[in-house]
Amino acid sequence: MIRRAMQSALRLVAGAPGVRRDPTDPRWWDEHPDVLSPAGVYVTDETALNLPIVIDCLNVLSQPIASLPKRVYRRTRDADGKPAREPVDNHPIADLMRAKPNNTMTGYEFFAFMQWNLAWYRNAFAEILPGPRGAVDQLIPIHPSRVTVQKQRDGSALYHVDEPGNRRVLTPDEIWHLRAAPFDKDALCGISMRITGQEALGAALAVQRYGARFFKNNATSGGVIEHPSSFKDKEQRRSFIEAWRAASTGDNAHKDRVLEFGMKYTPGKVNNDEAQFLETRKEADLDIARMWRIPPHKVGHLERATFSNIEQQSIEFVVDTLLPWITLWEQAISRDLIVGDQTYFVEFNVSGLLRGDIKSRFEAYTQGIQNGWLSPNDVRRLENLNPIPGGDQYWRPLNMAPLDAPYETAGAGTREALAELKQILQEKERADEPAD
Repeated sequence: MIRRAMQSALRLVAGAPGVRRDPTDPRWWDEHPDVLSPAGVYVTDETALNLPIVIDCLNVLSQPIASLPKRVYRRTRDADGKPAREPVDNHPIADLMRAKPNNTMTGYEFFAFMQWNLAWYRNAFAEILPGPRGAVDQLIPIHPSRVTVQKQRDGSALYHVDEPGNRRVLTPDEIWHLRAAPFDKDALCGISMRITGQEALGAALAVQRYGARFFKNNATSGGVIEHPSSFKDKEQRRSFIEAWRAASTGDNAHKDRVLEFGMKYTPGKVNNDEAQFLETRKEADLDIARMWRIPPHKVGHLERATFSNIEQQSIEFVVDTLLPWITLWEQAISRDLIVGDQTYFVEFNVSGLLRGDIKSRFEAYTQGIQNGWLSPNDVRRLENLNPIPGGDQYWRPLNMAPLDAPYETAGAGTREALAELKQILQEKERADEPAD
């Protein structure tokens, strides 16, 4: 009630005739007095996206998710009855995930849009349309700002979608809703990063705007004008200040100016090195990257990265940052798009992101083939190469066998070693026999 009363009062003042907007009055800074950050800057979805670090973080999250291969698998059993799986390329969801989620977007565009919204708004919505491919033929993305979620008495949700000239209500089986923590009190929606990260975003905006104003004023601060007496009235004082500022900004910057009536100008001094402007801006960027658990080197801060640890940091990025998002996607697909059939599931393939340098990869492949848990064709598929005839055979070392295995089943190396040992023992026995 108090907030609404204050907003009403501000609107009345704004509409009062003869009232000038004062840029030093906080009431005129922004039209959203409910999102003032502790840094004194209003944080909205639009202002936050003016920060390069925010754009970079959202791209770092959305682009890899959109570009990862997504494949449908069927749960099966192997010859021994143990759980196994096999890829399925003719499933309707496979085509939807891979190439054409709707009539206007590619798979990359759809997943990039949805992941961007999921990372920023903590919610992503897509309307589910049936069609030739089945109950889920198209996924039409809806911007989170157009959706209001209402909790029903039975705990379910209704989705009110506001579109230009149209308001619709969708049920949970008509809309695909992905949400990320932190959640609201009803656990129906995620809470936007604009709210949870308001202090960090406000501080970064304040630093950015300070730098913009500083360079707008030719990298100089204001000064002090000393008057030997005084102005006649406030209007004369205001007119002089406006004329002075007009003569020292824009195209008039660095031009000569004239002071009359014995006035004296003393420029102000601001030392950005002492104010640690660059350090403050860097720390503000790191605070925002930390909100999404993004390593500094992914957003261009390489001071703490070295050639020896950058590969490990990239692997940690996949495991610690991307994997929770991938798990969210995979479970949401199983819950909403493959309904009632737990035989099929979708998996995002991150093996390409986890690759090390070529030497480390080939050493790992060699160990896998020599120890029998990789075949040559397994390796070729991991390297995006075509299989070769006979490449699906798995091998084991010939000099290894179980301790209780019979002699005939031992490897060739083991048989040779046993034969040599047997010969040595026989020669030793003959040498120990007493002479006749």
